[in-house]
Formats: sequence, structure tokens, C-alpha cells
Amino acid sequence: GEKLEKLAEEALSKGNTYSARSLFQEAAACFHIGQHVYFIDIEQKNKAQERARKNYKRAIELYDEEERPIRIEISFRGTVIPGYLHLARKPNRPLIIMSCGADGLKEIEAHYGANSLVDAGFNVFAFDGPGQGEMWKNMKMIPDYEKAVSAIIDYFEENNPYHIDLERIGVEGWSFSGYLAPRTAAFDKRVSCAVGNSGFGFASKKMKLNPIVTKEMCYIAGLKSLEGLRTIMEQFDIKKAPSLERPLLIICGGKDIVIPKAKEQADYIMDWAVGEKELKYYPDGEHCCVNFKDEVHPYINDWFRKHLLK
Repeated sequence: GEKLEKLAEEALSKGNTYSARSLFQEAAACFHIGQHVYFIDIEQKNKAQERARKNYKRAIELYDEEERPIRIEISFRGTVIPGYLHLARKPNRPLIIMSCGADGLKEIEAHYGANSLVDAGFNVFAFDGPGQGEMWKNMKMIPDYEKAVSAIIDYFEENNPYHIDLERIGVEGWSFSGYLAPRTAAFDKRVSCAVGNSGFGFASKKMKLNPIVTKEMCYIAGLKSLEGLRTIMEQFDIKKAPSLERPLLIICGGKDIVIPKAKEQADYIMDWAVGEKELKYYPDGEHCCVNFKDEVHPYINDWFRKHLLK
């Protein structure tokens, strides 16, 4: 990350703005990967995240104005939800609200996912929610995470100089947010449809978790006790939310070692949903089906186009 950051500065000093933009973005990604699921030294982790955000900001400042993601901060329970709005190339297009995995960043994974959806004709708001990324310092994970997404919709209903069609809203989440996105759609009727990629459907005190997931969940919830985590995990049950009556796409990998009993979790979510629903299952898929990304992202785009554009 430091090497790429230096190369970006050198490119910028020579007036090579396109090279500098690309290098700053690659530097941001390296700083993110360096700290991703690293919980040994939280201070070091947070410093690396700050470097990722700094380099991302430097990168997007070099975009043409019409392509530049717009930084937006939305008031929520005494703090702010930070996010970036990626605008469609045409007015009056739907909005996709995109939530990262528990330890993901809106500037990295969500940026590339948002670009794909913009190409497909959507506006995208990628954000860090409670316990995630930039918001972690001021607010840890909350059981009613959907309220943060509702606050985002409230904001755009009151502030919409971007000509976004707010009658057509989709939510997308992966990893832990593969649970949060469908849950949000169930609670907020303004959401038209939802995509969940490799999320929990249920959890219990007895469930055996991947050690990385255990540390990750303790981090986003601000917990030091494994017993405290077990208590919180029991709250993660999609069937405690109202049954989802709107279209739902669930993506699941058969070789997911992050989500325990991934196929069973996906089936549990499908059983909960009562509207139009589809399970896209990859028997050889890893967590979030990252080894099938070239298929998954276009499929999600087509699915959203089917439910929000046609």
C-alpha cells in the first residue's frame, strides 16, 4: 500500500492523473486487505483503514465530476452514517442500497460492486453501517440494523437533487449483510426487492463458528467476551423478522467455510420468505461465491433489472 501510494504521488506530480487515480485506488485496496479480518492489534487495524479511506478519497478526487462518487453523511442516533452515492448515467433510475460484509469497506468491495450496478443502469448508495468501517468508532453493531437503512431512505426522500426514482429501491448485502439486507426489506416496505449473498439465516449459542468469524463479530459488536457474543448471535434469526413478501434472491456456496451450514442457512431464509424468491446455489462456491464472481455479479445485475427496470 505504501509503495503504491508513493507511485501515485509521483504520477500525480508528473501530471499523469489517470495513472495516479488507478494507483491511489490500488493502494486503498492493499491497505484494506492488509487489515481485513485482522484483530490482533486494533489500533494498527484502524490506522490501516484510515490509510485505505485516505487513498480512496485521493483517487475519486481525480475522477471526472460526472463519474465521481458523492460523499454523503446521514444523521443517525447521535452520529452519522457515512456513504458514497454512485449516480446512474440517466435520471429517474432506481436506487440500490449496498451494505458490505461485517469487516468490509464501502470504499473497496462496495466501490467495485457499485460500478457494476451503475453500468447496469442503477444509482447505488454504498455505506458503512453500525459496527462497520468508518462508523465503527462511534457506533457498534445494533440488533435493529434495518433502522440505519430506513434512515438512509428517509434522507433521500428529503434530499433528492439527483433525480433518483425512490419508488424503486433494492437492497443488496453480502456475507453478514447477506442476512441484514433481506431483514431490512422485511421491515421497511419502501424496499422493492432484496439480494442476500452468503448470509446467516439463524445462529445459536451451540453453533460452531469459524474462529475468524468469532473475532470479527466480537469486533463489530464491541465485545470482549465470547459469552456476550453467544447472547447476541441468538438475535440473528431471520424468522424473528416479518415474512418477506417482496422478491428475494439468495446466493449460496456449497464450500463456504465462513457461514456454518451455509446451504441449510440459505434454505432457512428461503422458507422464511413468502413472496417471489430464488436460490442461486453454487455447489463449489466459496464464501460469497467469490470464485464465481464473474457469474454472480452479472446475474445480480440482471435480477435487479428484471425487478426494478422492467
